[in-house]
Amino acid sequence: MPPYVTHTLQIGQEMTLAHSGHEYLALVDVESYPSFVSKEADHLDMMAHLYGQMKALTAVAWGAPGKKLHIHFVVTENDHTADHVAPPDCHTTASGWVRTNGRLCFTSHDRLLDCAHHRTHDVLRDGRLPKECRPHVLDVPPGIYSVQVFYHLPFPYGGGPPVMPAPEPKVHFTVILRHYPFPEPRVAPVRLPGLVPWAA
Repeated sequence: MPPYVTHTLQIGQEMTLAHSGHEYLALVDVESYPSFVSKEADHLDMMAHLYGQMKALTAVAWGAPGKKLHIHFVVTENDHTADHVAPPDCHTTASGWVRTNGRLCFTSHDRLLDCAHHRTHDVLRDGRLPKECRPHVLDVPPGIYSVQVFYHLPFPYGGGPPVMPAPEPKVHFTVILRHYPFPEPRVAPVRLPGLVPWAA
């Protein structure tokens, strides 16, 4: 069994993945996310690390319960995708930005904490995880992504009995990846020889 599953998502495409984890789910850039923290890293160290990486645009993470979840991913260049993709019962639970050259890893707490403890481990290593806990690699167009995460009611955390029984949703989270191309590199002005300083 391969240590991870690869999916290709182009602009305008979408797919639903099943994943089991607990604490949180995360999207991290395969190339730039620094997975190691320290051998003694605890829960708070991991939260601080993820917070720093979200500021560095290498990761986006959001809370999730410990159960089998279905997550719907949408890649778009349309600013209004959420208006017609996210149903009325959705609420934004997280947002952020991530830069990538084309490979995003969708994973969860157990894999990232293992990597945080072992310098030789990375998010795609063979950890002999159950099928529904293995990381997913999303092959997407390179660029900068605005990530919006919506949760579907009834929210899987629970939090008290509902007023009326509600069926388990077919999708627990919708993740919209709004793509922006990398900005063009800046070119320094060229000074031509022989010009007076004010004309250069």
